[in-house]
Amino acid sequence: MNKNLLFFLLGFILTSCYSQKNIDIKEKRFEQKIDTIVEELKFSYEYDQSLREYLIYKTFDKAVTDSIENLENEKDRLNYIFSTNFKSDLGKRILKEFVHPSDDKFTERLIAITDSVGYPSLKRIKKYYKTELPEEFNPTILFIHSKEKYWSKINEIADREFENGNMGKCDYGYIRWHTSGRKENKYLNEYGIKYGANSKGRAIYIETCEDE
Repeated sequence: MNKNLLFFLLGFILTSCYSQKNIDIKEKRFEQKIDTIVEELKFSYEYDQSLREYLIYKTFDKAVTDSIENLENEKDRLNYIFSTNFKSDLGKRILKEFVHPSDDKFTERLIAITDSVGYPSLKRIKKYYKTELPEEFNPTILFIHSKEKYWSKINEIADREFENGNMGKCDYGYIRWHTSGRKENKYLNEYGIKYGANSKGRAIYIETCEDE
């Protein structure tokens, strides 16, 4: 056998063994730290959603927000939203002082968690976490609210974690659509994610799916 080919094959085998060992170590670490990881992600997710709901409904009262969201008539829901519009610049201040800074913090933490234990997809979480999770909880939302300055790093993570099996096609397609500036609907189409588009074909409503 050609020596160069032999060295290549040996290097490939060693690299593959190291990569698999590294994946196994991260999986074990993920299992050991599952409670700490999920508690942090739950806080981040609920804080993220509560702030955004407040901008729409002007209240943190879940009884109110749930009742409005459950209205069968979309017109009635929109009428409520428009009737409670901010009459000051509070909405802009909430975005600047609370939403955007927290988006950065939560994005950075999800990146750090992923680098340490692999992507904490909902499927992986449910494998080890034995306590009930909030309705609609999904850590992927934290990347969906990330700023452009993080997109290159997030794309690297998404490609790696999708290849390693830690991230499913729903999360991958949703994330790559976001990091395309929400312009490339091909990521939604190719990975089976349903969405609504405006007259120009740009996705404006995503029906998230859960990887099985």
